Amino acid sequence: MLVNLFKSKTPIAIFSLPLIIALMGIAIFFKGHENPYSFFTWQAEFIEVIQSQIVLHYFLAIFIVYLSAIEVNRLVNVYGFYGKNTYLPGLVYSILLFSFGQVQFSTSVLAFGILIYGMGYLFRINRQDPALSSVFLAALFFGIATVLEPLLTPIVLLPWFALVVFRSFIWREWFALILGLAIPWFYHYALLFFLTGKLDIRREGLVIINDEIEFSFNQISLFVFLGIITILAIWQYLVIANSQLLVFKKRSRLLFHFIWLSLISIGFGWLFYDIFIITIAIPMSIIIGIYFLNMRSGLFVNGLLYIWIALILWNTFS
Repeated sequence: MLVNLFKSKTPIAIFSLPLIIALMGIAIFFKGHENPYSFFTWQAEFIEVIQSQIVLHYFLAIFIVYLSAIEVNRLVNVYGFYGKNTYLPGLVYSILLFSFGQVQFSTSVLAFGILIYGMGYLFRINRQDPALSSVFLAALFFGIATVLEPLLTPIVLLPWFALVVFRSFIWREWFALILGLAIPWFYHYALLFFLTGKLDIRREGLVIINDEIEFSFNQISLFVFLGIITILAIWQYLVIANSQLLVFKKRSRLLFHFIWLSLISIGFGWLFYDIFIITIAIPMSIIIGIYFLNMRSGLFVNGLLYIWIALILWNTFS
């Protein structure tokens, strides 16, 4: 059973998590070659090269998702979101990406993974200890992520919220934050100009997409299921957070700030490029994972997970 497996410290979870991701990622072979969205010209050319080689595409996509899932688990295990070591939040993160068809090689999925590593540095911040190094490294990771996916730009506000939540104003830390965000963009345009002799501001003009949204029955079923799980998870998570220590509540505040900032990115992607930038999978994987782990009935949780996976497979292969 999935919950029994991922709720414990059993070493077999180390092998079963990548196996589950690899099995679900087989859908890449059935999608065929796509023409992915990209903000910059170099992104389009880079993704085109990778996705044209289906085996390389598969292994890179699975590897990126697996590393990201492991880092989600580390955030939960190291920073006090749950009392025991668990691999369940990483599994939930992977399933969320599969739910929205995001498991493919793209700079967006790579940016998600880098954001997760940046979150780890934000969670290190506390009121008592110096935070200059953590702030700078968090901002650096967030800056790299926005270079890879500029539609994630609203997320750069999260390090500022972290300083407001955890620290009083210290000008060196705020300056380190700005510096960390700026360095990746400086090197991006400097290297681009050195190699091409021009600055690629944007691959194509900004166009508001007016395509009609059409959903099939299987897609509606999956999204309704996800909506119910999300509402229940957020509600129960708030109940759990109410009984936890202050540091748990402060880190939870960052997760909820992450959610509304992610919704802005989703809106930009849908409005201007007719795509979904599912950054919200990062905070929701932790919230849903904690919700599942605190449920009394393991049988019920397993039933939800199996239904969820079945809906994904139905949506993918129908």
